[in-house]
Amino acid sequence: MLVNTIQKNQINLLKKKINKNTPVIIVKNFIKPVYCKKIIKYCEIIAKNTPHRKLSKNKDFYSLDVLPSNVKTDRIFRTFVLGNKIQNKYKFITQIKKFQKEYILKLKNKKIFSKVQVMHYPVGGGFFAEHKHQRLPTNYGIILTLSKKGKDFKTGVTNFRYKNKKINIDNYDVFAGDIILFRYDLYHSISLCDLK
Repeated sequence: MLVNTIQKNQINLLKKKINKNTPVIIVKNFIKPVYCKKIIKYCEIIAKNTPHRKLSKNKDFYSLDVLPSNVKTDRIFRTFVLGNKIQNKYKFITQIKKFQKEYILKLKNKKIFSKVQVMHYPVGGGFFAEHKHQRLPTNYGIILTLSKKGKDFKTGVTNFRYKNKKINIDNYDVFAGDIILFRYDLYHSISLCDLK
């Protein structure tokens, strides 16, 4: 099966799915939707109070990419990197990082660099063209869904491609608070968000 949906407490099943190289795994209800709203609100504060592409005193970062030159993949999105202060404030962020380290990464005994990055695809045509990454050491990318299609936006979806088969996340009832794990070497993209 290309996509498996499991519950957060099904850790043994998750391990089996990762060991079988399941292309996409959706972990339902990983965090409460109220926490998703808190992250969004915090990103709004970063956008207002942090100079573009400069680290704040809290090590927060904000960038707006609108079809940047000298990159391999076309895109329109805002990026927020959350500093340690906010990561420590919200225990669920620590939970996600611990989850990644314990169950997903392949470099268990080495010090790793990680960052908590929030990507916002704005209405009016935010998107990220198809691309992929080297599989290891990341192994599986983690997407924490912060919003709900039909409520927060109308069009735009995360798509994956596995052996020329398209995987459209719209077909799997993904809600705010769900995590999407995807093999990091899969082609993936975000289609246009509310272009009209």
